Amino acid sequence: MYQPRQCRSINEAFVVLASKAKWRSDILTQLGIKHRCVSHKFDEPEYEQGSLKTFVEEIALEKGKSIEVSFPSALIVSADQLVALDDMVFGKPKTRDASIHQLTLLNGKWHQLYCSLSVIYLGKSYIQTEKALLKMRELTLDEIANYVDREKPFDCCGSYRIESLGASLFEEIQAKDPNSIIGLPGNLLIGILRDLGFSNLM
Repeated sequence: MYQPRQCRSINEAFVVLASKAKWRSDILTQLGIKHRCVSHKFDEPEYEQGSLKTFVEEIALEKGKSIEVSFPSALIVSADQLVALDDMVFGKPKTRDASIHQLTLLNGKWHQLYCSLSVIYLGKSYIQTEKALLKMRELTLDEIANYVDREKPFDCCGSYRIESLGASLFEEIQAKDPNSIIGLPGNLLIGILRDLGFSNLM
């Protein structure tokens, strides 16, 4: 009979989230993981070419590595996302006009969202990626502009916050873990933690 490995509580470890994003911190809190939030020090480049999955994984890892020297004994969690529509890739829009433009391009269409998770612990790194598929409703330009003005999703790739009003934008979502759309795939994180001998249920 299969016996799962014995794990100790993740709260025995010093967990650092390499992000000040409230939505990522909220996911860890929801999972019962005590943590400290620290801004990463990595200057994120723009995507140019090559494998989107590899690019997102590299960014997620570099965010964590950028603070590793300051927290050598910590378990460092970091993540990154990008949205892809055909051959177009969307990062953080940063402005109102860019947000409206991104959502106008996504309007009524399916797109892909890649979310990569990195965990660094005792000098070793672990990286996994989840891909979600989302179909945006057909909305009027007034609805899109009103959403952007109400939510101001300027720091969210794809220009939406799925955890709040942004949920109204979508007709269908295919994702193993909805948290990957928010910004941190909890299912992947729990798996990595268990491989490292930690449990959030202890």
